[in-house]
Amino acid sequence: MPTTTITFIIFGVICLCIGAIYFAQARERARVEKIRKTNMFNERYKRMQQLLHDLPPQYINNDLRIMITERSVETLNQLISLNNDNRHKNYLADDHEYLKQLREKNPKFKPVPVQTEAKAKEVRTILEVLQRFIQTQHKNKRINGTVAKQYLDQITLSICQSKADLHCTRAAAANKAGKPRVAIHNYHGAIDAFKTFAQHPQAAKSIAGYKAQIKVLEKLAAEQSHATPSGEEASSENKEWDSFLDKKDDGWQKKNQYD
Repeated sequence: MPTTTITFIIFGVICLCIGAIYFAQARERARVEKIRKTNMFNERYKRMQQLLHDLPPQYINNDLRIMITERSVETLNQLISLNNDNRHKNYLADDHEYLKQLREKNPKFKPVPVQTEAKAKEVRTILEVLQRFIQTQHKNKRINGTVAKQYLDQITLSICQSKADLHCTRAAAANKAGKPRVAIHNYHGAIDAFKTFAQHPQAAKSIAGYKAQIKVLEKLAAEQSHATPSGEEASSENKEWDSFLDKKDDGWQKKNQYD
């Protein structure tokens, strides 16, 4: 066999090997990219569902719900284009139905009380996710600056409200237990939660309500003071109350630093 023919055969084999390697690498890159996109869209879908269903409904309005559900539908369509999964198709059908209900019926959702510090922290974390979502929508030119600011102000107000709600829950419990001074302390905490947003009309309305509650409780506390036994027993109760306030104030300072 001529040397030239052998050379061409060897060259052809080398080219085939290089082509096979390149094809295999391309397939592997495509597989890795598909996995990356699938994970990214799955994570995005989970975040959308968390915003819709894990956040107490009083902290988000239906306009925001519609926007979030629309992005959830888009995300599911992208997932289905990558993996034709029946599970995602079922999720998509659910989202379409939810979106239809929001648009046509504008439903009202029952508030869910925030009763523990852990729940309050979870609510604030989800609201911070919502803030980043709105910022991303604005960056991607999905919404204009005016709408973005309106939504971000609303979310900031909701973060303040979540802090105030926890204090109100504690105040109600203290009042029920016959401890008006503890209730007053918590209502002051609720007012303080709005200090960075006090000029907002909704915040001002909430603050006025808390102050009205404080006035009622101050009268009740004064009545209790007149009825309190004098002498050694009264002194003991006053010391107990002072000790409680010291502990409460320490906790409140730490909480403010954390927030």
